[in-house]
Amino acid sequence: MSFHEGELLVQERAGVLADAGRVGRFLRTTVAPAAREFLATRRFVVLTAENADEQVWVTILAGPPGFLEVSETGTTLNIAAELRSDDPVTSAIHAGASVGLVAIDFAARRRTRVNGTVQSVDKSIAIDVREAFGNCPKYIQAYQPAPDGPTLTTPARSGGQLDAYQRGWIERAETFFLGTLHPKVGADASHRGGAPGFVRVTGLRELAWGDYPGNKMFNSLGNAAVHPPAGMLFVDPETGSTLQLSGHLQIDWSANAAAEIPGAERVVRFCIDQVVETSGPIPLRWARPTPSRSNPPAR
Repeated sequence: MSFHEGELLVQERAGVLADAGRVGRFLRTTVAPAAREFLATRRFVVLTAENADEQVWVTILAGPPGFLEVSETGTTLNIAAELRSDDPVTSAIHAGASVGLVAIDFAARRRTRVNGTVQSVDKSIAIDVREAFGNCPKYIQAYQPAPDGPTLTTPARSGGQLDAYQRGWIERAETFFLGTLHPKVGADASHRGGAPGFVRVTGLRELAWGDYPGNKMFNSLGNAAVHPPAGMLFVDPETGSTLQLSGHLQIDWSANAAAEIPGAERVVRFCIDQVVETSGPIPLRWARPTPSRSNPPAR
C-alpha cells in the first residue's frame, strides 16, 4: 500500500523515507489469519471517528472473547458491542463513516490496527476493512488483567478544559490512545505509552509529549500534518473510567523543544477543545504494569 501526502511529508522531514517504505510493505488490505485469531481473543478494542463538526473522538468498547469477529476472507470486522448514548463517538458511527481501531494485549505486549468504513450499525458494528497491520511491542506497559468490576451508568461529565483531578490523571498516566483522520484516506487509532509523566500538562487546555522512535510510518502525525483535528483517550486501569479529549494536534520540530524531553525526536502538542469524563463505562480492570524497557525517563 502507498502512503498519503501527509505521511510522506513527515517521513521526508524526519529523514526516514526509505525506512518507511520497507516497513510499509507489511500493510495489508485484509486481516491476516494470525491477526484474526488475536482479535477473537480480545476483550476490548479502541475506536476513533470524526463527527459532522470535525471533532475526532476516541472510545473503548468491551465485550467477551469473540465480540470481535473477522470474516474468513479478512475483509469484514464485526464488533458485537453497543455505544453509550452519551459517548461522543456515537454520533460519528453510521454507515459510510471512516473508523480506525487498535486492539492490544497489554500483558503480551502485542497490538493490531484495523482501519475501514462502517458498513452497518445495529446491535453490532460491521466494518469493511481498508487496511490492517501490526505494530512492534515498544512502549507497551504490561498491565495484568484483574477481576472485572461493575459497569456504571453514571452520565458522562463534559467541559471545555481540564480540572485538577483530570490533570493529575493525565500526569500519572502510562498509556493513552490517539485518534487522527485524513479527510480522503480515513481514520486511524494508535497507542502511546511511556513512564508516568510522559504526557505533560502545559495548560488547562494544552498537553505535550515527546514523539519517541517508532515504526517510521508516521500514520498519526502524517494525518495531523494534513488534518489537525484529533482525539485522545485515557483509561483508568483500576476503575475502568475514561477521559476523552477532542482537539487539534501540532508537530513541534524545534530541536530545543525535543531536547527538553528525554528520548524525544520531536514534540507533539495537543490543544483541547472538549473534555468528556465517564465513570466506569467498561467492566475491565488491570493491575499496575511492568514498565516497558523502551520507556525513556519522563523528565
